[in-house]
Amino acid sequence: TMKRLRRRKLVEVNTYFNFQNSIEALKFYEDKLGATDVMRVPGNHEMFKDAPKELQLPESFTMNESFKLLGKTFLCSDTWENKDINNEGAQACFQFNYNDENDKKAVMDLFKQAEEAGCKIDMPLAEVEWSPLFGSFQDPYGVTWMANAYIE
Repeated sequence: TMKRLRRRKLVEVNTYFNFQNSIEALKFYEDKLGATDVMRVPGNHEMFKDAPKELQLPESFTMNESFKLLGKTFLCSDTWENKDINNEGAQACFQFNYNDENDKKAVMDLFKQAEEAGCKIDMPLAEVEWSPLFGSFQDPYGVTWMANAYIE
């Protein structure tokens, strides 16, 4: 029944970004924001060896890449032919328990790293009407990262 299906965890949803240069973006996320578990599939990966000649891509092209930020998995790839892309409007929001000191510190550290890396702080972490701690920043690739605390 539907009720029973709702109780089971069926799928996970991951945010997927496109970048003109994923290698560059991931280097920023890793070096400046502390991204971990970076895994990359280049355009010349062996799984594509039998692709038609016109679809074979160089090592520098990112077919797929995954990384973790604050323990959450994000995915990305290069735009076809590395065309320019405007990621304004691309957003990710971390939800965390305000009473969990480890989560709160991780979010505060992320925002400090973002500011030090030159990200545009749209809203500094602060109390707002709907949350004891909310903030947002935009990275150099146009992605807006938000953090929103709730109280359990």
